[in-house]
Amino acid sequence: KKKRRSNTAHDDAMTHAKEFRALPAAELRQRVADSKKELDVLRMKARQGGLEQPHQIRQLRRDVARMLTVLQQQEKTA
Repeated sequence: KKKRRSNTAHDDAMTHAKEFRALPAAELRQRVADSKKELDVLRMKARQGGLEQPHQIRQLRRDVARMLTVLQQQEKTA
């Protein structure tokens, strides 16, 4: 049997799609824009070697993808 790793710390950092589905489309679009700006800042820090938690880039990128997916789903049903 393989042991399952506890992802509690990882789950806290990521936002799940169901939380995004509860938001209105306008707020989701704003969050996408803000997250993309934050992603640019994190990438710049990473290039300069000043990023203490490089996993933040991947988490934020995935959150942006989740938000865009939820927006597309909302537009299809609307």
